[in-house]
Amino acid sequence: MYSFREDVERAGQYHGHLCSGQCIGVKIGRAGLRELGLNNDDPKDRKKIMVYVECDRCPVDSIGIVTGTRIGKRTLKVKDFGKVAATFVNLETGKAVRVARMVRKHPQEGEDMIAFYENLPEEGYLQITPVQMDSPACDMPGPPAEAVTCAVCGEGVTDSRHVVRDKQTLCKACAGETYYKELTL
Repeated sequence: MYSFREDVERAGQYHGHLCSGQCIGVKIGRAGLRELGLNNDDPKDRKKIMVYVECDRCPVDSIGIVTGTRIGKRTLKVKDFGKVAATFVNLETGKAVRVARMVRKHPQEGEDMIAFYENLPEEGYLQITPVQMDSPACDMPGPPAEAVTCAVCGEGVTDSRHVVRDKQTLCKACAGETYYKELTL
């Protein structure tokens, strides 16, 4: 298994710089793997895990590096609650655990940041809670469970991310659930 320092270095390279968020994400990712009995450098174990992260900040990159999960592989999901927390699911056993940072702690000026977080006791810092996850088939890794075409714009929609309104299959944007506004040129 990679060492804490190796995980932080790998995460910092991926993230583009080393920061406390990288160390925190590594600590959370390693705790989640440990609780599920998975090894982060075993390619077989990396296929057994799915992670739901609860923020879109620095720790997420580290959690993905430590666990081998990726958004594009459909094994890393973002449920942005603005919390430094993640739920780890063993896809083989169904066992799931949520790991959350409970308090903010940072090293003193000039202190070795990696050593600080590596040696920071989990008790009082992280809360580790067994949870139950009921992930639908459309959220699982692998090929799309379903593919449809929007009746209005003609764009394809996969994995039950569509809306049926008045017996018409619509993408969320055409159903009025968009995050952008189209401009006319």
